[in-house]
Order: sequence, then structure tokens, then C-alpha cells
Amino acid sequence: MWLCCRTRGCFRARIVLTVGRPFLSACRPALSHQKEISFETCDVFAAAPFGGNPLAVVFGAEGLSDGQLQKIAAEFGYSETTFVMPPADPASTARVRIFTPTAELPFAGHPNVGTAAVLARRGEVFGKPVCNEVRFEELAGTVPLDILSEGGHPIGAMLTAPESFRILNPPPPIAAVAHAIGVSESEIVTSSHVPLVATVG
Repeated sequence: MWLCCRTRGCFRARIVLTVGRPFLSACRPALSHQKEISFETCDVFAAAPFGGNPLAVVFGAEGLSDGQLQKIAAEFGYSETTFVMPPADPASTARVRIFTPTAELPFAGHPNVGTAAVLARRGEVFGKPVCNEVRFEELAGTVPLDILSEGGHPIGAMLTAPESFRILNPPPPIAAVAHAIGVSESEIVTSSHVPLVATVG
């Protein structure tokens, strides 16, 4: 299985100064200047809950500042949190913003796969049905995904990267790579190729 949905919930986020804690009771009376935001957490590339790569998929965060989105992602503490927002182009399914606990990313693989599968399980987004293909608008460009199903149920997605593979120059120094991964320079094997920095978005 490619995706295991784990939890669903909602929280109230203050949209004036700070973002409230995401696990506050949804039953509390709404205060002025608050907005209800829903989310689902899932495990991508997992056969069972609490395996694979965890992901939080957040809905209803339109109107929040970049700083507030960042605080929500930090609160979840997952490697990535996605925010599903209305697309600029009606031909797209959604605008998707991807945040780590410390920064926004232009593109990443497992957040796209998980977000597409969550939308497919929901069956619609922004009043439109989610079919066998979705298109996400991201900082790196448009990301098309095909929904993977098993027994008529969505289990994942296959994506096409927004850019062609390209190597960023210059290659990093061997000493820097060794230091970053905690090994000695002699443990970095360069007989087939030197370490590279590359991107697809």
C-alpha cells in the first residue's frame, strides 16, 4: 500500500497575531478573528499506520500569512506539511504549498503523493470532483499526478516532476559532504562519480 490515512481533525487558528495550537478542541466556541482549519495526517509509502513518511495535509488555510503557515508546519513537526489552496488556473486541481518545520519548499516528492491520495480519498476539492489525474500549482511549477487505485480505492499517486533533471554546479567539496553525513573523507567513494547536487524542481 502506498498511503495509510491516520487521523483527521480540525483546529481553530487565530488569524490576527498568532496561530493557535492545532489540537485545540474543535468544540470550543469560536472566538472572533478565528478560522477553522481541517487537516488529515497520513503515512506515505507505508503498508500500515505509523510507517513510511508522515505527512499533514491542511485545508482551509487561505488568508493566513506565510509566517502562520510556517508555525502550523512547525507545530505538526513532520518532515513536510502541505496546505491545499484554490488554484490560480481553473485547469489545475489546487495550489499546494509545502513546508518543513523551518522553511517552504518549491517541490518535494512524498508530499505530492500523499496530498494527491488524500484528495482522491475525499473525492472532491473546491467543489470539483477529483478524478484519475490531478494538477498541483507549486513554487517549482505545475506538478501532474496520476492517482493509483486498488479495488476501486485510491492508494497513492505517481508524479511527473515539474522540471527536467539538472545538475547544479559546482559539485560540493568531498570534505563538506563527509562532514554533513558524519563520515571521514576516505569513506566517500568517488570511483563512479563525485557527489552531485541536482534538482527536478
